[in-house]
Amino acid sequence: MRKLVKIIRLFFAIVLILPYLVVVCLLALLLGGALRLIKLDMASDIVSHMLIQTVDWWIMLFLGSRVHVIGRENLPKRGEKYCFFPNHLSVVDIPLVYYTRRWPGMVAKKEAYKIPLINGLLWLLRCVKLDRSSARESVKAIGEGVNRIKSGMPMAIFPEGTRNKRSEVGSFKSGSFKMATRAKALVVPVAIKNTRHLFEEADRFGIVDVYIEILKPIDSSTLEGEELLALPERVENMVRDAYMKLPSWPKKE
Repeated sequence: MRKLVKIIRLFFAIVLILPYLVVVCLLALLLGGALRLIKLDMASDIVSHMLIQTVDWWIMLFLGSRVHVIGRENLPKRGEKYCFFPNHLSVVDIPLVYYTRRWPGMVAKKEAYKIPLINGLLWLLRCVKLDRSSARESVKAIGEGVNRIKSGMPMAIFPEGTRNKRSEVGSFKSGSFKMATRAKALVVPVAIKNTRHLFEEADRFGIVDVYIEILKPIDSSTLEGEELLALPERVENMVRDAYMKLPSWPKKE
């Protein structure tokens, strides 16, 4: 029965979401891309973000979610150097991050750049391509991310390295933090919960309460030695503690 429910939910989500996503993203690429090419970067960002924000809203609506954003007061000021570090449960985590009303560039796997339309969106959103099979390309990606953070553009990286299929917080990899620490940026831990029930584990009907909580930033520029080495574990523990306190879905009896 749950498999049938999952098929039904995903079918209607795809029918309702995919056409809108394609049309609006093509429009964003056309308008935002044209503005970017003539060096009107700020106008390009405004137009692209406005259009893609409607896609975010559409996705979350027709996947059957009720989004709760907690801790907006912990968001750094616009223009500050910072990097988001969310746990990773689902492909839905990516649009959910933009519910913070910030537009960080994502660190994206090179495979994502092979998908038509998605590769254009990654370009518009100033994402950084990561090729884990090449040490040289990985170093290049880190350097690119550092420069973007220093210029005042936020970045986001999922420090677990991949989606956690067990609906829990996994181990945070220390290499994920190099971009933020080399830029001497604020490290912003982020806890995400229940997103797997919107897509990968969408096996029952009902509105799913999904949560994204922005935790208090850590200023990496003040850390050195052992404190710097302990940063990944510190952020992991903060995210795990917040994750455990957020409500589950379906609610536990």
